[in-house]
Amino acid sequence: MAIMQFHFVTKANEHLFQLELEEFFRARHAVYAEELGWVPKSPDGLEIDQFDTAAAAYLIMMDGNEFVAGSRLIPTHLPHMLSEIFPASCDLAPMPVDPRVMEWTRGFIVAHRRDKSSVRILAQACAAVMEYCLSLGCTQVGGIQDQKWIPLWTKMGWSIRIHGSPIDIDGEPWLPIYFDVTEAAMLAARQLGRLTGPVLKNAAGQKAA
Repeated sequence: MAIMQFHFVTKANEHLFQLELEEFFRARHAVYAEELGWVPKSPDGLEIDQFDTAAAAYLIMMDGNEFVAGSRLIPTHLPHMLSEIFPASCDLAPMPVDPRVMEWTRGFIVAHRRDKSSVRILAQACAAVMEYCLSLGCTQVGGIQDQKWIPLWTKMGWSIRIHGSPIDIDGEPWLPIYFDVTEAAMLAARQLGRLTGPVLKNAAGQKAA
């Protein structure tokens, strides 16, 4: 097994990650269209929605040349999944509308890597997201989240701010949840993910020259 590589791909550096970005959208299609059936299957085998705009940032985790996991961040002052798909979901606290608050969605691990190491991979993803958000000066990150992951976030000592009542998605409860972006949250995720330090090469996650 190679050392896990973490990249945040944005409009500014996507020219460096064309292959990885295509793998991300192809893997998303395998999960959200083929496995879960949440979106229609696409002829090109890519899952791209209305929120995959120039404002999006994508976490891409690679084990050597193998795509392992990914997710998407979008500033909440722009149209995002919670504001457009679940606009009435925040019935307990206001929906964030702030460039310093990121929506975190479309998170997944490829099917054949969902084993005993899944929690470690998830914790590593959490650490990378916190590291990236800290580099941008963000204050919170979150969005519509699967309630089953609350024990993981609790284990890491993350602040869990529930903004609304449960929403039924495929028979499972999902909640609008936001987490405070702090160094402590990042370090706790690193510890659970067995990471010894920073995982991003720089704030933009660009490849080294």
